[in-house]
Amino acid sequence: MPHHFFAYLSRMKHIRRWGLMRNTLPENDMEHAMQAAMIAHGLALLGNTRFGRGYNPERAMALALYHDASEVITGDLPTPIKHNNPQIKAEYHKIE
Repeated sequence: MPHHFFAYLSRMKHIRRWGLMRNTLPENDMEHAMQAAMIAHGLALLGNTRFGRGYNPERAMALALYHDASEVITGDLPTPIKHNNPQIKAEYHKIE
C-alpha cells in the first residue's frame, strides 16, 4: 500500500495560517513549523546548558516541526473557534 506522508507534508506550504496579530506578510504552515522547530531546539539547548535540564533537543525540534501537520487535512482553524466550542475542540482533537 503506498504511503503519501511526504506528499501531504509538502502541502503545508499551501496552508495559510490564521494569525492572532496582523502581519504585513502572510505566513504558511511550513514557515511556521520551521520557525517553531528552531525555537524549540534552541530553548531545549538553553534549558540543558543554562539550567541543567535533561531535554532532548532533537525530539523537541521534531515535535515542533510536525505539530500542525494535520492542518493539511483540516486547514488552519482560527484559535477562538477551535478552543471556545467544546464540540469543535473535541472533534478537532480526534483528527489530530
